Amino acid sequence: MNAVRFWAFFLGGLVADQVTKSWAQGHASELREHPILVLDFIDGPEAFLEFTYITNPGAAWSMFSNFPEVLTVLAFVALIGIYLFRQSLELEKVGPQIIFGLIASGIAGNLCDRLFRTPAEGYPRGVVDFIDVYLPLLDYDYPIFNLADSFIFVGVFSYIIRGFREAVEEKKAVLASETNKNSDSYDEQRRDEGESDGFDD
Repeated sequence: MNAVRFWAFFLGGLVADQVTKSWAQGHASELREHPILVLDFIDGPEAFLEFTYITNPGAAWSMFSNFPEVLTVLAFVALIGIYLFRQSLELEKVGPQIIFGLIASGIAGNLCDRLFRTPAEGYPRGVVDFIDVYLPLLDYDYPIFNLADSFIFVGVFSYIIRGFREAVEEKKAVLASETNKNSDSYDEQRRDEGESDGFDD
């Protein structure tokens, strides 16, 4: 299987994730006291986008924070599953290569944090998060996340959209096939009726 794009997105995403986390960790104390303002084009209690620093032993929204070992095992299972089911996932195609390259890079990036990254002083071991987004329309401060989380989200969302589009196209193809069959059947019936009328004459 030629999976150049898979490995390109996997390795590129993994490197980008680890480099940005190392940067955030290296400026942990400053980022916690004075988050870096990135975008603030809205009126509200908080900036739209800031860089800060926390560690999260759990998953998204700090779920399963008391079971980091379970999350580590699940990450390994997910990565092994992508490899074992690479044919079912159609990784010989360009789209799935990009999608699962992103997903795998995100899973591996957070897994590296759990296994190898020593947190900044005063913080528990866990995944480094530093991207803080405020959603003004919902008046909601989204849980702080990282690039790995973004890659997983984009990959999963793209996979869902791709599956939906394929289902719609397949349904259109089935309807077109049925329409053609009905048209052919109608034409054949008309020919039979014409031949019958000619014989009667």
